[in-house]
Amino acid sequence: MPETFTIILATLPIATVFLLLVVLARSAKFSMFVAYLVTTATALLVWGTELNKVLGATVNGVVTAVSLLYIVFGAILMLYTLEESGGIRSIRRGFTSISPDRR
Repeated sequence: MPETFTIILATLPIATVFLLLVVLARSAKFSMFVAYLVTTATALLVWGTELNKVLGATVNGVVTAVSLLYIVFGAILMLYTLEESGGIRSIRRGFTSISPDRR
């Protein structure tokens, strides 16, 4: 394969996301799904990647995404719990008692 064609194929998933999100203003959920399909098709049809490797990478990506969502959900839950219980005000008072400088 010519080098220029290889570069174009390698940037195809990123270009797909840019086109759908920025140019066409589609939703992120739709854009990422289409980018996944483009990436999978490119890996299988152009690069000759085995289906098992693509499926394994997909499962790995899903597990990583769920792990991150679990962490973010816990952080948001803790933030709202601190806000409702008045913990944020206590923390803010503690910092302002150290120094009146807001930095």
